[in-house]
Amino acid sequence: MGKIFLSASVPSTDNSFYEQCDPMLIQAALRTFLYTVVGRKHLVFGGHPTISPLILAVCEDLGVDNRAAVTIYQSKYFAEVAPKVNLRFENLIEVDSTGDRQSSLELMRRAMFSHHKFEAAVFIGGQQGILDEHVQFKWDHPQANVIALRSPGGASATIDHLLTPDKKDYDELLDYVGLFTHGLGIGLNSERNLSVKPSKPRHDPDNTFGKG
Repeated sequence: MGKIFLSASVPSTDNSFYEQCDPMLIQAALRTFLYTVVGRKHLVFGGHPTISPLILAVCEDLGVDNRAAVTIYQSKYFAEVAPKVNLRFENLIEVDSTGDRQSSLELMRRAMFSHHKFEAAVFIGGQQGILDEHVQFKWDHPQANVIALRSPGGASATIDHLLTPDKKDYDELLDYVGLFTHGLGIGLNSERNLSVKPSKPRHDPDNTFGKG
């Protein structure tokens, strides 16, 4: 099963990107993406309080064991504020904190991007963190396809290029399903992988991305 990196969020109301986005469209695009991808490609993402619960809910709605569908990364920097729903993900990878927010996020991203070989990344909405992840992803996975949505606004709309199925203008707002199925090589009738035996620990056993 191919792996796809997801970077998505609704910008916080006090962020400048919030004024440039449509929260309803971000949610609509994200839900369409999840119902298209979950169980058909393995999804990797960094835990976020507005996104993690939705991903888990889609897994449950589709009857997909999240072990078969999702790997979530969470920096221990956010241990006290991370949503408890994270603990319901079987493939939860916790990455040590440096004590500093930005460098802790960078450490977590290095873990995500070096632990997996991605065939694609999808960026929806968000704020500065999405731009940082886009830069790092393209550096680590230059051959991977990138889909950065413009129509919902947010940081993803400012990413320089949008790779579409036809490598040309594409009215994504009218056909999110088409954008994701064609852009990610997913057939609408393709089967979903509903379950798998546990294969990954809930931590980084070798402390590969720990402090020191």
